[in-house]
Amino acid sequence: MGLAWPAMSKKKLFFYVGVFLLSVAAGFTFFRSSNSGTLSSAPELDWRALGEMDYISGAASEDLKKLDGKTVKIPGFMVPLEDNQKLVSQFLLVPSPQACIHVPPPPPNQMVLIDMDPASKTETASGPIWVYGKFEITSKRHMYGESSFHMVGFKVEPYR
Repeated sequence: MGLAWPAMSKKKLFFYVGVFLLSVAAGFTFFRSSNSGTLSSAPELDWRALGEMDYISGAASEDLKKLDGKTVKIPGFMVPLEDNQKLVSQFLLVPSPQACIHVPPPPPNQMVLIDMDPASKTETASGPIWVYGKFEITSKRHMYGESSFHMVGFKVEPYR
């Protein structure tokens, strides 16, 4: 089990992985936003808190409700929902690289549908990342099922 990778040659895959690793080593930030000053103080939302969401009844914990509509940062792994192998504007954020999106997909409370701000596509990432954006508790359908959460992403950066 693993993430679904777009079909590409091994040479192309090694090239993209190499570029990614070099950019991480150089401290490259995937997207620079004018919100970066306010983003640095965004509260961290972890997967334990997201897992408390009862996706069958739609009941969220009080702590989770307090963050609804707020700018937060969430760590995780990217599952692109587009064919473009370099830039993406929509992806799933999942808690681990082993979160297989095939059969069965992770439960809805373990997937966050990320729609990047229209002015800010981001590079695909193969390692752990932070996503900063406006968090919403709302059920969203996508090609892999349903997510209990949605986020308008402002910034994506390597997890440090």
